[in-house]
Amino acid sequence: MLTREEVLPNLLADRAALSPGRVFVRNVGGEDLTYAQLEAEIQAWLALLGDEGVTPGDRVVVMLPNTRLLPIWLAIARLGAIEVPVNTAYRGKFLEHVLVSSGARCAVVAPEFADRFAALGDALGECRTIVLTDPVEVEITHARAVTADLEAMSGHGHSVPTVEPGGYHPAAILYTSGTTGASKGAIVSWEQIYKTAEACPPWHDLSSDDVRYSPFPMFHMSGKLAVYSAAVLDGEVVIRNGFSTSEFWRDIDRYGCTTSLLIGATPTFIAKLPASQEDREHRLRNVLLGPPPDDPIGFCDRFGLRASVVFNMTELSCPTSTGWDMELLARGSVGCLREGYSMRIVDDADYELPLGETGEIVVRADEPWQLMGGYWGMPEKTVESWRNLWFHTGDLGRMEADGTFYFLDRKKDAIRRRGENISSMELEAEICESDDIAEAAVVGYPSEVGEEDVRAVVVPLDPGSFDPAALIEFLRERVPAFMLPRYVTITDALPKTPTEKVRKNELKNWPIDERTWEHPSARPSRRRSPAGTT
Repeated sequence: MLTREEVLPNLLADRAALSPGRVFVRNVGGEDLTYAQLEAEIQAWLALLGDEGVTPGDRVVVMLPNTRLLPIWLAIARLGAIEVPVNTAYRGKFLEHVLVSSGARCAVVAPEFADRFAALGDALGECRTIVLTDPVEVEITHARAVTADLEAMSGHGHSVPTVEPGGYHPAAILYTSGTTGASKGAIVSWEQIYKTAEACPPWHDLSSDDVRYSPFPMFHMSGKLAVYSAAVLDGEVVIRNGFSTSEFWRDIDRYGCTTSLLIGATPTFIAKLPASQEDREHRLRNVLLGPPPDDPIGFCDRFGLRASVVFNMTELSCPTSTGWDMELLARGSVGCLREGYSMRIVDDADYELPLGETGEIVVRADEPWQLMGGYWGMPEKTVESWRNLWFHTGDLGRMEADGTFYFLDRKKDAIRRRGENISSMELEAEICESDDIAEAAVVGYPSEVGEEDVRAVVVPLDPGSFDPAALIEFLRERVPAFMLPRYVTITDALPKTPTEKVRKNELKNWPIDERTWEHPSARPSRRRSPAGTT
């Protein structure tokens, strides 16, 4: 159970009182914020949102760039309300879904996103007040638009009733990426974020001297972790509005960053940078890889890093971790159970499987509030996910005799071909080992003879010279024959969520067209069927 002082809004209020002049936030391309300056912004937003009628239990939709979001999130929490951060790529029906399903009555919006709310017309759900962080000319017809005047609020004459949240209070409703179907709002507590942050990467030998780099979205758990970690350890956090491969090492050097998450495709992007004599000349030492590149030890050796891997998703709080064990990293493990968690590998009927066998990963925690509190407004989805009192992750994995766990694939992404199960993730890693490939995703494509054929969708580094047949020959020495792709589709970019998850459900619906090469030997035989058969 978290103490009052470990809950982020309370912790930062205490820091502002004890160390007002200490820099806490450094915004890339913007201003640094001391604890006292951050507290002043929180107080101004408290007054403004309080005047707009935000009360305990209300949901407040927030659509802002990373560098604007932190004080507003904390002000919402101190009002006893719940932040609903919106993916900044959302518009139209996607934005409407969050507004309607969350039941938010108020939204805080950056001017660059205001037209998206205006375009919804009367499809704003219960939202009747939209607070714009800066002036913008836009006509929102079915809600009252208010422009924030923080200077006026800083001198506000009366206090607004506030609360000190406990660890069990909702910190946010985080909408999942929705790679299949409508996104679901996971109710995330302060305790869950804390427990996730302490493993991402591990805190046990880090200190106030560490500077965290956070270019990942604050509407996702990954963007919130660095803030919480830096606050607990009294360090600094560097916040950037989006990851940039070309600016990554410049930012690390400019701000002296020592610790960072590298999630989604970002490790691969960095690994593909040309080798340089300066590859190890920086302060970055600690990274959380999710997932790691195909050669994580080579990656760490090249850049002078140590790395940790966890098993996690929005609904969890890192039930396993490798810590800083590089041997586990080399084995491709997602680590061992952390204290206070249970994890099983089960079959389709939820019976536990023997060691070494592949099945679905299910999880539960010993203490309350360390996993999500359910899906907001979706009781049937909550019950479905918690079948038999275990949270069902939808991920495939296995457990070995030494207690180590291995993540294999999303259950829905696994491919069944000619009686063999294929891990799309493992094949993607092998494809990305080719010097010709920037990114790749593997999906199943219906086969004329039943089950599926393998389709690789690739982003070549040089599309003009890329040869799909050469890629197959490269893979022939690295993977079993049944894993070799029948189809190779060339594209400029993979469709992704803003949290860097590939939208595989979309890829599965791409037609076999002029962008796609088909392996000649994989085509079905045209020979006549034997007599008496069809």
